[in-house]
Amino acid sequence: MTFRLLAVAICIAFVATLDAAKIKVETKYDKKYDFTGARTYGWRPSAAGEVHLLQLSGDDPKALRERFEPVIVRAVDEALGKRGLTRAAASPDLEIWYYVLIGPGMTAQTMGQFLPAVTEWGLPPFSTATQALEIYEQGTLILDMAGGDRVVWRGSAQAEIDRRLDGEARDVRLQNAVREMLKKFPPKK
Repeated sequence: MTFRLLAVAICIAFVATLDAAKIKVETKYDKKYDFTGARTYGWRPSAAGEVHLLQLSGDDPKALRERFEPVIVRAVDEALGKRGLTRAAASPDLEIWYYVLIGPGMTAQTMGQFLPAVTEWGLPPFSTATQALEIYEQGTLILDMAGGDRVVWRGSAQAEIDRRLDGEARDVRLQNAVREMLKKFPPKK
């Protein structure tokens, strides 16, 4: 029985690792802002975040926000807590909010796109034409942090949406995205 539990745990860790590899994460920050002085954070008082649908999918943005917001807030609270920041009810050093964007994504390959750009090769003897095109549903989570009156840090995580996943698997993907975004927070100068 113990071997089975170990095997299941290893499979879950492997799937989580593969899932994290599918999430494209980028972070940017204001190099002039001193993150060492930030000890507290708080969520934007008006609303922690927003959900925007960039396509007609039959989904309700309000229902999606109610579904995903607790997961996002809990994951951010956990990640920032591990980095020594505490959540403040009033006058935080950093104010946080998120956006979830759901819309179409696309990848395309054209004939000749992988030829090296060197003069010896000259121009390819064919015109570029799309050889492969994939259109899919994409989700993006954007996390902003403001210090004072300006955004000082922004993280984004993009991934293809797989509607076959159950609610728990989607929660794990969101948690992984937040964890990857905040992995190197606060930024080192």
